[in-house]
Amino acid sequence: MVMLCLMVCAQHRFSRSGSQYTIISLLSFLWAGNIFVLAAAVRGSLARVSKSIFKPAFIHILCRLVSIHPASSGVFAPSSEDGQGVSEDEGRIVAGPSGHQDYHGAEDELRDDVIVGEDWSSPDFDMSAAPDSSESEVIAEDVDDVGVESGLDSEEEDEDDAFLDELDPVRGEDSDGDNSDDEPDIFDWDSFKPSGLTAWEELGEEYEQEAAAVAHKLSEYDLAICRAFSFKVQANLTDKAFKMAPLAFPRDPPLPTLDTIRARVNFLAGFKPQVYDCCVNSCLCFVGPHADLTHCHYCNEPRRRANGKPRKKFTYIPIIPRLVAFAGNREMAEKQQYRAEHVHEPGKTKDVFDGQHYRSLRTKFVKINGERLAHKYFEDPRDVALGASWDGFAPFKRRKKTAWPLILFNYDLPPELRFLLAYILALGVIPGPNKPKDSDSFLWPAVQELLQLAAGVRAFDALSNGMFVLRAYLILVFGDIPAVSMFMKMKGHNGISPCRTCKIVGLRIPGARGTAHYVPLNRSCHPDVKADHQAVKGKEVEAAPTTAAAERLAKKYGVKGDFMHLIWENLIRNLVLLWTGNFKGLDDGQEEYQLSKAIWESIAAETAAASDTIPSGYGSRIPNIAKDRPNASAEMWSFWTLYLGPLMRLLNLCMQFEISADEIETIRTGFIAWVKTYESLYFQNDVDRMSVCPLTIHTLLHIADGIQFCGPVWCYWARYCGSIQPGIRSRRFPWASIDRYVLEIAQFTQTKSWYNVVDELALRATHGNIQGSLSDPSYPSCMLLPLKSPQRPDANQIRTIAAALSTRTGATMTQVTAALRRASIEEWGKVRRIDSDAGDTMRSCSLGIVAEDARDATYVRYEMLVDQNTRYRNRPEHFELETFYGQLTHIYRVHLPDACPSLHTEGPTTYILAAIRSCTLKPDDKELAGLDIHFYSLHGGLDVIDITTVQSLVGRVKRTDAWAIIDRSGALARAEWSGEVD
Repeated sequence: MVMLCLMVCAQHRFSRSGSQYTIISLLSFLWAGNIFVLAAAVRGSLARVSKSIFKPAFIHILCRLVSIHPASSGVFAPSSEDGQGVSEDEGRIVAGPSGHQDYHGAEDELRDDVIVGEDWSSPDFDMSAAPDSSESEVIAEDVDDVGVESGLDSEEEDEDDAFLDELDPVRGEDSDGDNSDDEPDIFDWDSFKPSGLTAWEELGEEYEQEAAAVAHKLSEYDLAICRAFSFKVQANLTDKAFKMAPLAFPRDPPLPTLDTIRARVNFLAGFKPQVYDCCVNSCLCFVGPHADLTHCHYCNEPRRRANGKPRKKFTYIPIIPRLVAFAGNREMAEKQQYRAEHVHEPGKTKDVFDGQHYRSLRTKFVKINGERLAHKYFEDPRDVALGASWDGFAPFKRRKKTAWPLILFNYDLPPELRFLLAYILALGVIPGPNKPKDSDSFLWPAVQELLQLAAGVRAFDALSNGMFVLRAYLILVFGDIPAVSMFMKMKGHNGISPCRTCKIVGLRIPGARGTAHYVPLNRSCHPDVKADHQAVKGKEVEAAPTTAAAERLAKKYGVKGDFMHLIWENLIRNLVLLWTGNFKGLDDGQEEYQLSKAIWESIAAETAAASDTIPSGYGSRIPNIAKDRPNASAEMWSFWTLYLGPLMRLLNLCMQFEISADEIETIRTGFIAWVKTYESLYFQNDVDRMSVCPLTIHTLLHIADGIQFCGPVWCYWARYCGSIQPGIRSRRFPWASIDRYVLEIAQFTQTKSWYNVVDELALRATHGNIQGSLSDPSYPSCMLLPLKSPQRPDANQIRTIAAALSTRTGATMTQVTAALRRASIEEWGKVRRIDSDAGDTMRSCSLGIVAEDARDATYVRYEMLVDQNTRYRNRPEHFELETFYGQLTHIYRVHLPDACPSLHTEGPTTYILAAIRSCTLKPDDKELAGLDIHFYSLHGGLDVIDITTVQSLVGRVKRTDAWAIIDRSGALARAEWSGEVD
């Protein structure tokens, strides 16, 4: 076996033609039948070889030596003395045990329409050319551990051909079927036919099992490299600043150079970016039908400089290696069990998996190019559901230049994880400065991989410890109106038929030069629009003979945006413009809806002041919206609308985590009524005021449909663009800066997940090692934080503690007081809930100095059991759990060093208590019924309770004669944007 391996090494060499690979003489010393000798030897001897003569790295190299992408001409060409060499069909190379594959050299190209839903419909333009990727040099080291197949005995010829068909769906012949006269397809569709696990892939299972036992572990030096890389990425350091770090913090052995660190992290991440040429004005990417272009056919700018180098590049980050890595990592695989374990409850919508779309997909077979495959959507619990988000991003304040991030969400992850930056699958950023003319060309690599994933790719399952066919399906695509309309080749909100959900036609203001269209409320003319009709419309636009004709067609067909952009970026801002009299082009009208300048300025001032009494965990400070409205983000408008207004009960229903069928119907009828009222107030049936009824008003009528079809609105929104803003380190080369930053974030997050070093690379104090903190085993749900008082509480405080323990233990005050004399009693300044990732940090108002600009984090929500029969002497006790609010005044830790029979303790015992000055609530305001907003003006008595009964922080808003309590954990608990949580 050792000699055989050495001969393979000595005989191996590659040649390259375009993006295809051919192994010249790897097996020239073997006859056709001997190839399985190598396979059997590898299967039976890898473990022994790796443990004896060879290092594990040699096994890795050996598997690389037989690596090749299954391109149509990339076959073995060995010879033999008797002429019985390996045939083209018999010498096919297939993916091997590691799951890492190379996708640069495939002959499959980007289709010209968007692939949506259940039917991956056939594209209609040719993709015979290989992708042109000037920077994506494909080398043998990119593809790991692939297997080899060869011929069988002559009497098994029939089985041989069928076996090879099963092993390799890409046969290399040209199709001469019924559609041979049609325009050639851009994809080699046969390459996406699934074949299940091949015999070789099953042989590789033993290797994967052994590799899994030693994988996912970093050496100390690699961990140091990753820690340095983490420091650079998380601190947004420039290259110049990072190069100074070894001089400021020397270590032995020293860290390598920045370029070496990047190369090492690139290796550890397990994937390599694909870099393609693109137009200098961002019109298109030079792939697919554009691969051989030397000039952009939109702006006529040359593709390359005089020295032959590309003028601009688009970096694509592959999907498949990351999904394969997740399946092979036990912790990630366990997290991805959420979808499989989700149980749909009829009449309830809690996630995207309760939507009609997902549930209907599960009953249908997967189709690729109109051909039905043998498997259904999500029939394997390990299948992955993906969602895509497109959004425009203006990196500079003038907002004249835009980039377009492309990201995927993994819906198999729990809701609390899937939208965190660490779990977002960034695909790349379409560079600015302009909006792309051919957005499909930038999507080519993603569509290529999604087709492969729909058919299935091989992977190792860390949970079952075996090989399986990994499949993933894109089930949702969402974004703001400009982004989605761009990718769907539709005009958007200015279109004559601007709504993607229905075929309604808008009306233009008679005689006006503006482009706003009014969309009437009447739903009787709203027939549903099917996806295939939309594809036909998109192609009709694309096939228009002239630019003017294309523009006319584009205006005729439209699109809608997602909930976040619809409500917070459009509806609320337009309402504010109407209320303040700043809506462009309107007269005074007949209705009185406009607020005076003094009233609006007062509202804005109170809004800004309210931030002082609302904890920072509730969101960013809201600026004065009268003076600084442009800097108010969607997050700020969301909080202002839902908590400080609150303006609409319907929005509260939409934002719930769980929505019943009755509530969906309430949302549907409620928005119809709201739009009627809106039209009465602002439109007033006056054609000159038609501009107040844009597409965003009409789209409110489809919110209930969207929830019913796709799940709650929080399933399809994203906050990603803001996270890449720090990556712009060069105003001269902003797009290259963004590219590198997004790639490094992807590599960093992949490395953390793959090697299980999330805590090691977090570069933050963990719950257990915050300086001065205390975690008590008796209270695993909380942690005490400094300050800590150096003095024992005074006599009055001890009496309140004694009264609380007397009620709790049933002992007399005398017994408790005696026990407390021997007890250690400490007062702490803060306590943090650590039983969830989003645990609140609550502060005592009596200990420590608070900064002038600090936000109040002392008011809390807590629960106690209350005897409902306390006023009736002869009735038995009947306790019910009730909710209270108050200000946290003291935090005590009481430790009894030994057993205390009077308190019924059998050994050392600890109590952590909270002293809270309760709020005396007023009767609920009928106008706010159902919103769980309460008011108080006075404080009541002091409650000393166990710290575990304290639920969360609450905010407060000052009114003239009272305070309003904002509680996001009660009936107002809903989806919201929050800071990144590690």
